[in-house]
Amino acid sequence: MAVGQRREWLESSRLAGRFSWPRARYKLHQYLTAYLFILTAAVLYGVFVLRPTVQTFWLALYDWDGVAADRAWVGLDNFRRLFSDPIFWQALWHSLIWTTMVVVFNVTVGLVAAALLASNIRGRILFRLGYFLPVVQASIVTAMIWLWIYAPNGILNTLLNGIGLDFLARGWLGDFIFALPSLAVAASWMSFGMSVIILLAGMQGVDPTLHDAARVDGAASWQVFLHITIPSLRNVITIVVLLSLMDGFQVFDIVWATTEGGPVRATEVLSTYMFKAGFMQSRYGFGSAIAVTLAIIIFVTSVGYLLIQERGDD
Repeated sequence: MAVGQRREWLESSRLAGRFSWPRARYKLHQYLTAYLFILTAAVLYGVFVLRPTVQTFWLALYDWDGVAADRAWVGLDNFRRLFSDPIFWQALWHSLIWTTMVVVFNVTVGLVAAALLASNIRGRILFRLGYFLPVVQASIVTAMIWLWIYAPNGILNTLLNGIGLDFLARGWLGDFIFALPSLAVAASWMSFGMSVIILLAGMQGVDPTLHDAARVDGAASWQVFLHITIPSLRNVITIVVLLSLMDGFQVFDIVWATTEGGPVRATEVLSTYMFKAGFMQSRYGFGSAIAVTLAIIIFVTSVGYLLIQERGDD
């Protein structure tokens, strides 16, 4: 290398080092700021989510009444008692029925409602607000509304009597057969507004030229919806199903505020049975075992559904 070229190279290296250090410090400052915000959220998540979750898994291995200072180690005995408990299997069956109804309702009714809102109908903003309002209102308010609807002299029985279908009127929440599906409908009404918003956002992202091409080929509106819109929403529907699955298995508030699992455990689900065992019967280890089992069921169901969807995409 010539002397002049070497001198120019050294000078450029000094300048690069002079200007790269402030830039690197600026980037480091940005990263530290980002990490600071992430650390704050991570600490809150660890304290209020991860720590109680780990404690629940650990507590499931003990026999504890929630008051005594000493906890008796029982290992997997809580799970053995759980799997031999007929009430647990009854509550699990009810949770499966409940979750299935919520998923079907949120997907089917949500698709229809989202399709109607995606069209140019008058007042669609008010309809969107009306669909989403049950999502943001307090669960106890929703429970009181449906208690009024399902009451023996409530609006549903009054409507049935008024149109000559009085033979269908009944005490809905006191009926062993209809209590669970009646509450599932109420819970679906409370949650399907979120599904409508998600599906509507997905529909607005579908390429309109696909719809135009199908209409040019002579496809009817329902054919465009079935063969163009729904296949285009495959990933969005997957999100709605997953959210509905988690909501269905974790339901507690509306059941507890209306029937508390009755009549005679006709609406008992895993979350209400867990609450009764842990907080009302002071069997915290047994209640924690129910919570762990419920978490495993949700995890396995969600992962299994995602794997099935991925295989379908292949």
